[in-house]
Amino acid sequence: MTGSSSQRVAVVGASSQIGQVLIPRLEAAGYLACRIGREDRGAAEGITTHVFDEFSRSFVPSLGSADAVISLAPLPSIDVVVKMAQALGAKRIIAFGSTGRFSKLRSTSPIEQDFVAQQERAESVFSMQCEAVGMGWTLFRPTMIYGADSDLNVSFIKSMISKFGFFPIPVGANGLRQPVHVDDLASACVLALGQGATCNKAYNLGGGEVLSFSVLVKRIFEAEGKRAILIPIPMLLFSILISIARKFPKAAFVRKEMVERMFQDLTADNQAAKDDFGYAPRPFRLKKKMPKRGGVV
Repeated sequence: MTGSSSQRVAVVGASSQIGQVLIPRLEAAGYLACRIGREDRGAAEGITTHVFDEFSRSFVPSLGSADAVISLAPLPSIDVVVKMAQALGAKRIIAFGSTGRFSKLRSTSPIEQDFVAQQERAESVFSMQCEAVGMGWTLFRPTMIYGADSDLNVSFIKSMISKFGFFPIPVGANGLRQPVHVDDLASACVLALGQGATCNKAYNLGGGEVLSFSVLVKRIFEAEGKRAILIPIPMLLFSILISIARKFPKAAFVRKEMVERMFQDLTADNQAAKDDFGYAPRPFRLKKKMPKRGGVV
C-alpha cells in the first residue's frame, strides 16, 4: 500500500499524542486522512471527526470507505475498532499496545496485573478477529513515549525538575531506557502501510538510543537549562515519599512498582522493524528551553 490521492486512512484517536503528528505525516505522504473519535468536537474549526455508532455500524457524519485504519486508542477497545474497519471495508489495521505487557508481567500490583491481562487478551482478539475476516493487522508496542508533553514519564520528570530544581532517585536505580519520540511512531505507521511484510506481525518499538535512567534524567535537566541535581535516596525512604506524594493529584498515578522498575532494563530490539519497513528512530533529544532575556535598562 503506497500513498496516493485515492487511498484513505481512518485514524482512531487522532487527538492523542501520536495522532497530532500522524495526520500531517499521512497527508504529506499522499494519503487522505480522516478522524474517528467519540464526538465531533472540531467541526466549528473546519476539522471533522466521524463518530461510530456501534449499533448501526455506521458513522456520523457519513464516512463511506477507507483503505486502512490506524488505531491510537487503548488496545482493549480493539474489538470495536475492528468493527469500524469492517464497516469501512478496510483491508488493513495498525494498532498500538505497549511493551508494558512484558515489563509488568511479574508486578505484584493488582492494577498492573489487570493491565497485562487486558493487553494479552486484546492482542489475541486483534489477531484472531482480523485474520478471521482476511484483514491484515500490525501491532506496535512502544517503549517509553515522549515528545508531546503529555506523557507520564518524561513530562512528569520535567515537571518535577521545573518545580523543585532537583530529582530524587533511589540508590542504585540505573536501569536502561529507550525513549521513543511520538513523531518516530507516526513515521512507523506511514512506513508500515506501504509494506506487505508488516502484515500479521507485532513489533516492539524503541527509540534510537539506549541510556541509563540517571542519564535520562540528566538529559532532561540539560534541556530545561538547569544543572543536574539528582538526590540518591534509600529505597525504604523513597517508598515513604511515594505514599506521601500520592496524596497530591498530579502524582496520584505513581506506584511503588513504577519505582522498582527504575532498576530494570526496559528496552526493545528494533531490528525486525528496521528490516521490514526501514524503521530508523532518532536518539533521545528534547527541545532545549530558551533562556529568558532580560529587558534593556
